[in-house]
Amino acid sequence: MSEPIVNPALAKTQQGRMPQDEEAERSVLSAMMRSQEAFQEVVLEVNEDDFFIPANRTIFNAMRRSFDENHPVDPVTLADALRSDGELDNVGGISYLMTLADNTFALVSWPYHARILRRDTTLRNMIAAAAQIEALAFAAPEDTSEVVDQAERLLLSVTDRSVRSSYSTIGEVMEQLYDDLGEQSQSEGDAKGVRMGFPGMDSRLLGLRGGQMIVVGARPGVGKTSFCLNMAVNAADSGARVALFSLEMSKKEIAERLLSSRSAVSLSDIRSASIDDSQWPQILEATEYLSGLDVLIDDTPGITVTEIRAKARRMLRGAANGIVIIDYLQLLSSPSGMGRNDSRATVVGEMSHGIKIMAKDLNVPVMALSQLNRVVEGRTGKRPQLSDLRESGSIEQDADIVILLDRSMTPEEAERQDRPNEGVTQFIIAKNRSGPLGAVDMRFDGDTIRFREITYEYA
Repeated sequence: MSEPIVNPALAKTQQGRMPQDEEAERSVLSAMMRSQEAFQEVVLEVNEDDFFIPANRTIFNAMRRSFDENHPVDPVTLADALRSDGELDNVGGISYLMTLADNTFALVSWPYHARILRRDTTLRNMIAAAAQIEALAFAAPEDTSEVVDQAERLLLSVTDRSVRSSYSTIGEVMEQLYDDLGEQSQSEGDAKGVRMGFPGMDSRLLGLRGGQMIVVGARPGVGKTSFCLNMAVNAADSGARVALFSLEMSKKEIAERLLSSRSAVSLSDIRSASIDDSQWPQILEATEYLSGLDVLIDDTPGITVTEIRAKARRMLRGAANGIVIIDYLQLLSSPSGMGRNDSRATVVGEMSHGIKIMAKDLNVPVMALSQLNRVVEGRTGKRPQLSDLRESGSIEQDADIVILLDRSMTPEEAERQDRPNEGVTQFIIAKNRSGPLGAVDMRFDGDTIRFREITYEYA
């Protein structure tokens, strides 16, 4: 449990004057307890540091942990969880929890009170930053440029919040990319569910269904991100809304890859804006096509499964058909309540379980990309296996479908009988709860970041 950002010396000299609002904190907690929909919205607006009162911060964390574990968020369940942690008496007992649950007005007023909490947190952080800058200045350093740099970073960090309305429509991203390319160039510089758009895959998986967790695993550099972007376009083209969470690439990088794939202009040319007159019609056609797709992109780094779940609920609201794509699982932040003493396998296992719960709760397929253990590179036969999923056997257990990508990384490796031919990426359906296993061969065009199925070769 983290403490609010308060300079100890400053807190001592200004006891009782730190910006806070106990009633606003209670209102927000009451709304979370009375309505699951309000809970989903609250976790997008506030975090534990917004609660200055230690008891309220403890209750907030207990609520999030209960939600992560798919338990009801009510006084009795919370009291049991807090009692197990030895915190129930510290927060005021079950009587305080019952008082929070009785606040019927909170469902109307919580958005305003959440803004009060964020405002007070910003003010507390400003006070703490000011104290640290003052201490730096009084230290009389010889190199003032270093102090100025630290002061700037402290001030910028005050308004750095991890979760906000940070997704953009693909149309907005493509429009910005198209404008950027123009400026830079001028300055010389029968399946059901969601279709994947690859016949061999769709014939085996029969579409991706609501509630399914799909894991795509591969070694670095094999193409799992490129595949998920290809599939996102195919899914949107078939009428699905795609909520894409990219923890590794920025929105612009994603847009560049999509534009390259659609326009057949090499990614290197797009990144450098080395586009000749004959290519601009392709760029324009691709930009217009991609802008019309129902794709939402969120590139917030270090996001948690709970935050993705809340955001995806909002992003997919009103869509007849949708899919969530997470790139990638190992970059997710640890669930609330898990600390440094928890092993990475345990943490990833909790994330995996949370993704499966998300798929069922939202009733959409959720595709999570995952790295494979390095041990696969040292085996004589490098064909990936389910056991190679990195850091947790829970991923294999929770997933309904597991697709492992396999490719020979050198011409010498491709010459071996037990390895894919050169230029071929094998998509191995290693687990499929509701259909057959098998493999689909595809060719990958590295210049335009595009997979094409080799229909006559797949098994």
